[in-house]
Amino acid sequence: MFRVLTCLEGEHDWRLVVLAGAVCFLASLTAISLLLRTRATLGNTRALWLVTAGVASGCGIWATHFIAMLAYQPAVPIGFDIGLTALSLVVAIVIAGAGVAVAVLVPAGWAAPSGGAILGGGVASMHYLGMWALQVPGRVTWALDLVAASIVLGMLFGAAALVVAVRFNTFRAKLAAAVLLTLAIVSHHFTAMGAVEIVSDPTRIIDRFSLSPEALALAIANAALLILGLSLASAFSDSRLRHKDRQFAAAVNNMSQGVVMFDTAERLVVCNRRYVEMYGLSADVVKPGCTLRDLIRNRRETGSLDRDPEQYRAELLSAMAQGKTISWIVETPDGRAISVINRPIPGGDWVGTHEDITERKRAEARIAHMAHHDALTGLPNRAAFTERLSSTLEKAAADGDSFAILCVDLDRFKEVNDVFGHSVGDALLCEISRRLQAAAEGTFLARLGGDEFTLISEGPQPATAEALTERLFAALASDIDLGTHQVRAGLSVGVSIFPQDGEDAATLLINADAAMYRSKTEGRGAVRFFEPDMDKRLRDRRALQHDLRSAIAHGELSVHYQPQAVIGGAIAGFEALIRWHHPAHGMVPPAAFIPIAEESGIIIPIGEWILREACREAASWPHPLQVAINLSPIQFRHGDLAALVHAVLLETGLAPHRLELEITEGVLIGDFDRALSILRRLKALGVRIAMDDFGTGYSSLSYLQSFPFDKIKIDRSFIAKLDANNHSAAIIRAVIGLGRGLNLPVVAEGVETEAQLAFLSRESCDEIQGFLIGRPLPIAAYAEIVGRPPSIQEIAARPPLRQAG
Repeated sequence: MFRVLTCLEGEHDWRLVVLAGAVCFLASLTAISLLLRTRATLGNTRALWLVTAGVASGCGIWATHFIAMLAYQPAVPIGFDIGLTALSLVVAIVIAGAGVAVAVLVPAGWAAPSGGAILGGGVASMHYLGMWALQVPGRVTWALDLVAASIVLGMLFGAAALVVAVRFNTFRAKLAAAVLLTLAIVSHHFTAMGAVEIVSDPTRIIDRFSLSPEALALAIANAALLILGLSLASAFSDSRLRHKDRQFAAAVNNMSQGVVMFDTAERLVVCNRRYVEMYGLSADVVKPGCTLRDLIRNRRETGSLDRDPEQYRAELLSAMAQGKTISWIVETPDGRAISVINRPIPGGDWVGTHEDITERKRAEARIAHMAHHDALTGLPNRAAFTERLSSTLEKAAADGDSFAILCVDLDRFKEVNDVFGHSVGDALLCEISRRLQAAAEGTFLARLGGDEFTLISEGPQPATAEALTERLFAALASDIDLGTHQVRAGLSVGVSIFPQDGEDAATLLINADAAMYRSKTEGRGAVRFFEPDMDKRLRDRRALQHDLRSAIAHGELSVHYQPQAVIGGAIAGFEALIRWHHPAHGMVPPAAFIPIAEESGIIIPIGEWILREACREAASWPHPLQVAINLSPIQFRHGDLAALVHAVLLETGLAPHRLELEITEGVLIGDFDRALSILRRLKALGVRIAMDDFGTGYSSLSYLQSFPFDKIKIDRSFIAKLDANNHSAAIIRAVIGLGRGLNLPVVAEGVETEAQLAFLSRESCDEIQGFLIGRPLPIAAYAEIVGRPPSIQEIAARPPLRQAG
């Protein structure tokens, strides 16, 4: 060390020493910048930057050496061999380039220190080759200990410089690496110069073709200019690339996906903020330059990775080495789902994208839930029921087990829905669904639509189904409080059992539905298990519906007329009543086919046919008696009823005041405003409107207040119980009194006895209708009343006609 200091103090020009240090630092900073730029590029661009980094490093080492040689002032004149001097420059460039190449291209953790050591060895090779080019009139001797020390210093500082540059990709790290590389070059040179001792020998002369110090200074100036040019090019490129890097960083950091990119040495090259935030990682750990192991360790510490770190790393690296793209879904502790895709890219690097798909999965789950669940009640829907029934059927058939299907229909739900509105109906459905689900106790329950529910009861049958139905009825035994309304709901239940009631889904459902229909027709509020005759009844009903569709075309329908009389007076008019003569079954009662016609919609063409037929017939009567026609609520909901009536009146020529249309309050239930509008249009035509079956519904009185009816008809059920029930008599008196107060004629239907007629006469009822006056018959039976001369056959066939008084 004393020898080195003596050499620096006594044999060097310090001005040139400082210049050598400045050139060395500039060259080192350029070399480090170019090395980092080389690492950030790929393909041909990387090769170009690699050559540029080697040239800059080699020229910097060479220029530093020979500037320091110019500063060297021994006691003898000196020169420099031209060939060896040029060769030293080439060696510096080649070995420096090799060191940079190892640090950049070799995919291993030891690449950076190894490349730095090679770079330090290049400094030593260039230095001693340059010293070999030294020509002096004397002999050069070396202190081998200092020679060895100089080589070690150059390699150690060189290795440290490249390790800092590669592992810590920051501006401070770049400066530190440049300082370390400067130390590698300078410490080697001056330590090596301390090892030199020149012994004067006048017999040795300097080759006249050697470089003089002046010529060497010119060569050094050119090398310095080259370094400066490369520095400026590097700075300009760095400026442009930094601008692009900032743009790239801004784009990457504003991505919705987390992005990471690793190089072949398992070093993190790119990492955006989204990735760090997504897993709650430490920004001090997870940043460019950190290793894959460091990142995985940080993920384990934050709880975002529940796999073995080394196994995870090995699988990842293996897939990337094989060029495979791998993907998986990560479930985080806070319930998020993250889609991870890792893709290899040319050159051995690889990129990973991490996308939070929690909302997408939740949306998919919601869609899947909506596809299999009822939107109002949240119960499984028809699609879910079909799937469950199919799997249950398959399992039961394979295991030899039995199960039951329960078809459940709510009693009087439509009435509640129509009277109180759809919002109350929806609230009622939700509450009933909740109660049924609680009573089901895990049994599969689905809502098929409207007020229809089904259950699949597994277990020993019929005991399991019986116990289930008891719980269902108990669940609806109490009133349901809906806030503004308190209502009571009942159930009608039909049950079919596999395999005795059917071995396939369709048969089981049909039979359960038939049992439920029997339950409703027999009084509701009951459970019925399927019996073979139920299936026959259902088939008969469907056959009747099929035949009814063609009844008009085949001329099977006819109109009978029942007289209506004034109390103590003559016949005032007739009510037109439809009859169906079936070719196979004979006369089918209206009570049997009218409900079928309304359920299927066939009532629309039948109603139009009756209206046209009755009006045509009444228009032909010589006596201008009235004709009354019943309208179905279905006719008010489809088509333009007022326009139809108007057209029929014009077509048949019947005076509007002779037509009386009878409606029940079912017409007004539901869309009240629409029905009221239609009634007003009918009234405007001059047609009379009568309220039929008065007293049997919910809101008869309110309807009388809403619309100016022309007549009230007391339901026949009250007349039939007149003799046996005092309440019926009181109701009849009240209705007659109401009619008198509203100035509305009152008609009593179903009058069949003298006692009933006497009671109604005493109470001053306006009109009566019933078997006591006359039965429904073809109009020919009443030809004389309507003003036609009867035939002998008609007189013989006509039953006796009673006067109303």
